[in-house]
Amino acid sequence: MKEKVSKEEKHDSESTTRVNVAKPIALTISILAIALSLFHLYTSYAGSLVDIKQRSIHLYTLMTLGFLLYPFVRKTGNKGIPIYDYITAALSFCVAVYMLFTAERIIQSGGQINDTDFYVGILVIVLLFDITRRVTGWGLSLLGLGFLIYGFYVKLSIYPEMNVATVTSVAKQIISQLVFITEGVLGTAIGVSASYIILFILFGAFLGRSGMGQLFNDLALAVAGHTKGGPAKVAVIASGFLGSINGSAIANVVTTGTFTIPLMKKIGYNKNFAGAVESAASVGGQILPPIMGAAAFIMAENLNVAYTKIILAGIIPALLFYIGILLQVHFRAAKRGLTGMPKSDLPSLKGVIIERGHLIIPMLTLLYLLFSGKTPFYAAFWSIIATVVISGTKRMLPIIVAISLFLIFQPQFSAILTGSSLPRIRSDWWELLIILIVPLLINVWRKRLKIKGEEMGVKDCLQALEDGAKTTVPVAIACGAVGIVVGIASLTGVALEIANSIVSIGSAVNSPLIQLLITLVLTMITSIILGMGLPSIPTYIITSTMAAPILLQLPLYREIAGSTETATFVAHMFVFYFGIFANITPPIALAAFAGAGVAGGNPNKTGFQAMKLAIAGFIVPFMFVFSHEMLMIEATFINVLVITITSIIGVFLLSIMAEGYLKKGVPGWLRALSGVGAVLLIYPGLVTDLIGLAVLVLVLVTNLRDTNEFQQQRPAL
Repeated sequence: MKEKVSKEEKHDSESTTRVNVAKPIALTISILAIALSLFHLYTSYAGSLVDIKQRSIHLYTLMTLGFLLYPFVRKTGNKGIPIYDYITAALSFCVAVYMLFTAERIIQSGGQINDTDFYVGILVIVLLFDITRRVTGWGLSLLGLGFLIYGFYVKLSIYPEMNVATVTSVAKQIISQLVFITEGVLGTAIGVSASYIILFILFGAFLGRSGMGQLFNDLALAVAGHTKGGPAKVAVIASGFLGSINGSAIANVVTTGTFTIPLMKKIGYNKNFAGAVESAASVGGQILPPIMGAAAFIMAENLNVAYTKIILAGIIPALLFYIGILLQVHFRAAKRGLTGMPKSDLPSLKGVIIERGHLIIPMLTLLYLLFSGKTPFYAAFWSIIATVVISGTKRMLPIIVAISLFLIFQPQFSAILTGSSLPRIRSDWWELLIILIVPLLINVWRKRLKIKGEEMGVKDCLQALEDGAKTTVPVAIACGAVGIVVGIASLTGVALEIANSIVSIGSAVNSPLIQLLITLVLTMITSIILGMGLPSIPTYIITSTMAAPILLQLPLYREIAGSTETATFVAHMFVFYFGIFANITPPIALAAFAGAGVAGGNPNKTGFQAMKLAIAGFIVPFMFVFSHEMLMIEATFINVLVITITSIIGVFLLSIMAEGYLKKGVPGWLRALSGVGAVLLIYPGLVTDLIGLAVLVLVLVTNLRDTNEFQQQRPAL
């Protein structure tokens, strides 16, 4: 256990929290975290407060928790909490209270602030820079500081003379923009964190407590554990699903990797390759529907599109990503003669489904509510209810059922208590009753048959509430800090200036196609570089603010997209993907470094192996720029089916190219040809598909012929 903790602290920045905390302080942290989670659950049902109030409670309460959980210097994490951290935590909480009392005045004045507001705003910026440095590292803090200095430079350069009054006026304007209106720290990013993201993190926390993680592990073992390279395939499947619900690729590498990586090494996989498999699969969880990375929720809010559109758009790219990893893992196992695990050591598929298959009900509830048009926070709220009902203990069931019935029929209960006339029952009452009754019946049936499985009591629910709030700390801090960048960009217009500059450089190229390709490559590089030192949320927000407008100014790009809405959506998806893949792109591949730490491998070698495993993920975004049917935009069922089949065949060829093996080794010229055929097949189009299929036939025939010749010659050797 000590070894596991040390690895988490060393390789996952989000887990380097204090562990030796006095009991009264630990209790205070727990109460504050649980209270915040309950607040968000309540507002998801009853309705949010005014934006400034809702977002202030969310951000500044989580900053309070952050100062208590994350030490000023990481090496001092086990030495208790020093007095200055109590002070910064108290100041953060006081800011939350202050914003509650001043929000109405600020709104009515149109963002005008007084001297007290000004000093509070300065305090907020200082506190935010410090907690950002503690939680996410220096990258985002320095970026925010650089933008802040640039904002002062641009605004002060307007004035011919510099004096105290001028500096104070500019400072008040910037502080108002960044702290007191919804254009900066309290902008869209923290708004999404305070509404959607925390609820989905809570949903993941409740799923974790219900045994969903064990379900994914056991299911992966039962399905793939006995096949060639079985443990690696288990890592891919389990880490993908777990990564999609726990919100952090690095944390997923460290937690699931302690189980999967030793198994991979045991059957003969190289330690660098084992760490790379876990890293690539965990990062892919951030693009795997239905619960994708937190940046996906911000994208939905920024683009004002339904979250279900993001889910549908992510299906084919995620499918290709994971098939590519699985195929490479299989070919590597075949090339090295690696076998799977003995079936006697694996759980049976039937046993897994009987023991934990019921846990899929909350996920189905979530999907049903999302695709029936409900808001994401509404869907997350009732999915959490379904999770508790289906996993609740005998003591917990009456409590959660009573609460659920009260919420469904609250107007009627209130009318009975006050003696008022009964109002009409809400139109979706039958839908919510089904969401309640089906898990309840399954739970009761399982208890009668005495089927084993995890159960959730009151203590488990409280722990899930606490875990959810603590897990949200790094997400909310990143959202708040990136608000400084976005606020300054909005105030100075720097994003448009950068876009115009790059477009003017690209205009020197005569060919519109080459111009577009160069711009896409530059955008990819920018997204990856930013993603190397920043969490996925600020990476997406910054690149979508700076890079997406560049693409929208290219005539060929707009022509391919067909409409401004589609063009904007595809551009945001493009930067979203590459910002996430930065976690496995050396030289600063944080997820790969974590995988190397667990496996005992070389960080950079692990990173390059992870890049190779994820090669489909680096190609697919370029493909959906040229054919948005891959994102299920304006596509018929036949279009989607054809694109899916041909793209899977393309990924098959891509895996042959990457591993250089099919039935036997593939020569260099045939590997290169496989790569060309792969790209042609992944790119939608009849002509390219036919050429790609011809390449496939050539590769298969050549490799099978060489294999037969080798087998015929073998006895003579």
